[in-house]
Amino acid sequence: MKTKALLKFIVAVFAAAICSPSFMQAQMMGGDNVLISSFEAGQPEGESRLAVANNGWIYVMAHYKNAADTQVKIFRSVDGGATYQQLKHWYPEGGYQYADFDIVVTGNNASDIRVWSVELLVKDSDSKVVIFRRDADMANSVRIYDETLPNVELYDVAMASNFRAPSPMGVGGNPFALGIAVCGYNKAASPKHSFLDYIFSLDGGATFEKSLLYKQNGTQQIEDVDISIGSTTADMHNTWPLMGIVFAKDGYNNVGFISNFVDNDPAFAWSSPITLAASGNLSRPRIQMMLDHDSENTIGGESCHNFMIVYGSQNTIEYAYPKESFGYLSEPSVDDLTVTTLVSNARQPALSYDKVGNHYLFTYATEEDGIQKLKYQWVHYDNLHKPSSWSTKYVYASDYDDVSFYFRKPLVDINPSKVKACWIWFDDYQSGIDLWADTEWAVPSSIEDIVMQESKIKLYPNPANESVLISLPVAGENRVVLYDLQGRMVAQASFSGKEYKLNVQNLAKGTYMLKVVSDTERFVEKLIVE
Repeated sequence: MKTKALLKFIVAVFAAAICSPSFMQAQMMGGDNVLISSFEAGQPEGESRLAVANNGWIYVMAHYKNAADTQVKIFRSVDGGATYQQLKHWYPEGGYQYADFDIVVTGNNASDIRVWSVELLVKDSDSKVVIFRRDADMANSVRIYDETLPNVELYDVAMASNFRAPSPMGVGGNPFALGIAVCGYNKAASPKHSFLDYIFSLDGGATFEKSLLYKQNGTQQIEDVDISIGSTTADMHNTWPLMGIVFAKDGYNNVGFISNFVDNDPAFAWSSPITLAASGNLSRPRIQMMLDHDSENTIGGESCHNFMIVYGSQNTIEYAYPKESFGYLSEPSVDDLTVTTLVSNARQPALSYDKVGNHYLFTYATEEDGIQKLKYQWVHYDNLHKPSSWSTKYVYASDYDDVSFYFRKPLVDINPSKVKACWIWFDDYQSGIDLWADTEWAVPSSIEDIVMQESKIKLYPNPANESVLISLPVAGENRVVLYDLQGRMVAQASFSGKEYKLNVQNLAKGTYMLKVVSDTERFVEKLIVE
């Protein structure tokens, strides 16, 4: 975290470090970190989920467990990530323990926001999959799916929705779809096997269906699942969006990938998953489907499916994306994917998508020069194949590299109301774990934030009363957004090139923050309107 110790360190060496190339190249983002929750216990573990509603409310799920205890807490921030309030705290009942838990959020405002949760409950004799729907305050609970599985051990679950990315044909957008991936081990079957189930709703969560996607003999052969639902263009073969699922397979030796349309169309079902070979120490396979249905799916300007898979292997993050040959009319193979190294000296990857900027969002953990860091960058979907064209790698959390403290499991999501990112992560220590949060839009409040944020954007005139000329260092495809000091968006526009004249004559007098997002950079500058 951006700790007091690190702050004192920066102050002490500022005069010398300001001339250091590595210092000058560092890019910080975000502000003071917020402690959401702590769990102190022997050998604790933690899982979390991050979901941001369209009105900017941030929901966080924390699942804590050790050998004797499992519990789940739900938190919410309604003030842009400045504070978090606990809405729910559950302990399992009936002799069960929580194996895993996930949430998604749909809706646009306090009256229609719905929080969807799926929980896996386990005990020696059976396991349960339970799905709930609740309102914005986590009240008015409705149990909409409840399945008991005798002699089955459930491992992991992941849930996704296409609420923000309905298909261009209208199907799946109103009502939206929900997709859930569940993995476990069937102890009663002959032969005993691990399995991957897919539970989905095509009517906004009113009803659900279940399909078996894949099974493999042996225990713990399918674990650590992730799911994403994207959108398709009008010339696809099924008007529903696409879903993609990744998981750790073969005892965490490989990554499995399986995909279909969200209705699990039998005409496009694969006979088996695509296997991505890992070189050891596999961790955290994650997938993100492209969410933009207003543009044709392309990579490098060529018509192509668009999704991104990441996973950790031997302290390196690998990633995969589709070639032009990847499709659904015939079953694809690993030869239809490009698989390559994305980041070295890195671990714990996570993904999200900004459908306003058409960007994939990527975060991970690393250690550099004795400092632990959490980094964040983004890429326009069409440049998915060119890591050199991705944005700057920003640091949003850092701390001394101490064996007593360890960053784990960072997550990123976009705040649709601000078009900016927010993050959560765990900080492990010997007797417990802390869950932290930070936001891209926080006002800088420490020296390291301020000295790193030298803007390359030029505004003229500033102060302005009728219009302001925005001048960027390089030409590109850009989106400009103007915020007041309460974080409300008051103007926006898109332009090509390196200059744009923004009309401000209808704005109230005062101070504003102007942000420009390009394919590879983000610029922020203060603007005064007179």
